[in-house]
Amino acid sequence: MQNIQIKTLTPTYDKVEDRIRFSINYQDIDNRIDLMITRSLIIQLLPILEEYIYKYYPNLTIQDEIVQIKVNDEVVNDDNTSSTNMEDILLYKSLEDLLVTINLKYDATNQYTQLEFISKDNHKASTICDVNMLQSIIKSLKSSIPHFSWGIATHF
Repeated sequence: MQNIQIKTLTPTYDKVEDRIRFSINYQDIDNRIDLMITRSLIIQLLPILEEYIYKYYPNLTIQDEIVQIKVNDEVVNDDNTSSTNMEDILLYKSLEDLLVTINLKYDATNQYTQLEFISKDNHKASTICDVNMLQSIIKSLKSSIPHFSWGIATHF
C-alpha cells in the first residue's frame, strides 16, 4: 500500500467523470494522487463528517457558508485555504484512483483528527488536522459539488 502524506488537498468537479476529484499534493509529481469521489459517497460522507464534528468538537458551531473561490484564484476567504494554480492541476495530473474509504481518528489528548483517504487500488493519503482545518476541508468539498446538476441543495 502506497502511503502519501497530504500537504495540499484540492477538490474540483470533473465534468467528464461526473465526480469530485481530490487532487492531493497537486504540485508534487512524486507524491500526487487524484482520488475520484462519487456522488453516492459524497451524499453518505457529508452527514457523517458533520456528525463527527458535533461528537468530538461539541462547543463548535458548524458554519454553513461556502468557501468563496474566485475564478482567477486570487482570494479565498478562509485562513486554512490558499489559491490553487489550476494549470498545475492539469499539468501534473497523474494517477487517478477511486476513493472508497475515509477514516477519521480522534486524539483526545491534543484534540486533533487523523484523516485517511483509502482508494480502490490501496493507496492511502493521510493528514492530521485540527477542527478548523477539518471544517475547511468540508467547506471546500461542499463548494466543489455541482449542486444543480446533482440535485443536491446548496446547504446540504
